Amino acid sequence: MPKEVTISTRVTEELAEQMDLLSGQLGRTRSWLLHEALKVYVASELEFIDAVQEGMTDLAEGNVVSHEQVVTDWSARRGGSQV
Repeated sequence: MPKEVTISTRVTEELAEQMDLLSGQLGRTRSWLLHEALKVYVASELEFIDAVQEGMTDLAEGNVVSHEQVVTDWSARRGGSQV
């Protein structure tokens, strides 16, 4: 089992009350809710950063499609109507 560390933070009273409501409905603790929320948030942000880096690498390597080509392709998919 991975080593655990304690992290503390401050939240608004409103958010704490919402967490209490949710934790009661789920039968979980505030700590469990925070752990799950942070896990999802961190994974999402890391995925976004990886996607941006991949895009920057593609740009540097010249692997890009012009705006005009994207508009043309989407127009063709929409039956010829341009936005």
